[in-house]
Amino acid sequence: MTKRPVKLLPIWIAVSSVIILAGIILFALLGFNYSAERNARKTVEVEYDVVVVTDPTGVAMLKETCEDVFKKTGVSYSDFSQTVKIDASTGSETVGGKLVYTFSANLSDESLAAVKAGIDTKIIERTAEGILPVGADISVSVHELANYHFTDAAWRGAIAVAVGAVVALVYIAIRFGVGCALTGLTVCVHDVFLSLGLLAILRIPVYFFAPIVVGAVAAFMSLLLWLIQCMKMRDNFKSPSYASYSADEAVEQSSKSAAKAVYITAAAMGIVLAVFTIALAIASAQLGAILLPLVCLIPVGISVYSSLLFGPALHVPVKTAFDKIKFKHKRRLGKAKAEKKKEEN
Repeated sequence: MTKRPVKLLPIWIAVSSVIILAGIILFALLGFNYSAERNARKTVEVEYDVVVVTDPTGVAMLKETCEDVFKKTGVSYSDFSQTVKIDASTGSETVGGKLVYTFSANLSDESLAAVKAGIDTKIIERTAEGILPVGADISVSVHELANYHFTDAAWRGAIAVAVGAVVALVYIAIRFGVGCALTGLTVCVHDVFLSLGLLAILRIPVYFFAPIVVGAVAAFMSLLLWLIQCMKMRDNFKSPSYASYSADEAVEQSSKSAAKAVYITAAAMGIVLAVFTIALAIASAQLGAILLPLVCLIPVGISVYSSLLFGPALHVPVKTAFDKIKFKHKRRLGKAKAEKKKEEN
């Protein structure tokens, strides 16, 4: 004989508590793993115009000029990129470009200034020697870039998710009863914290916006799957075959009948999220965001667990309590009607 949902509730609470507590501790010590973000860095940008482009060796000599200065000053770059400007009127003719050399954020400002001054001086010398094209417009600039985590936007996103969840819970309370709404609220909060806890524990490299996305997906999926359970319970509890069931048995049987719909919905949403986030990562050319589908599947899986195991086990005592309240209310109404009828007679 299998154990009833309510008998397993302490196990689900213990498992979730351990994960959430471990996640909170790791978050407090290490935070989330934001290594997918580009680290703070310093850059040297060398912009040039069409005169350099049309010279057969112009761009190559400009690169060589920069490399010579780097060697002379004893600095080395970690990344290099070259962009080409396109004439908007023709869509094909190049009108110039930019060389971007990326350095570690630890490079001193003095060394960066020395590199800029060296490149400026070398460009003047090589232009005078005829190595670089005469009349070319070449400019050198240095930049210090840092990661800025948009905390205000993150909080606004979290508030928006919370407001959406409250609206959904109000709908559940009106449509299916306060008991279902209370269980849904608990399950929603549980799923959000459990998802973020796993994100902190697994140390998956993410961008700064990922925790908000994970929390939003967890809240949405949690309420969506619990809504499926509520619809099944409402329909099933009207059936005469459920009249003889205890709250434990009724919730268990209803949960089993909803399992197929829960799995199908979760699988469909998981596929949609994966396709959307992969397309977004490719379109934005931020291939590091390709991990986002994996991150989004965490709250999807947790919402399935909560909908089929944690939620039903939690709802049994809630349903029992509200059933008692309804029974007492009906009995009071019955007594009041009987007394009124007696008085009338």
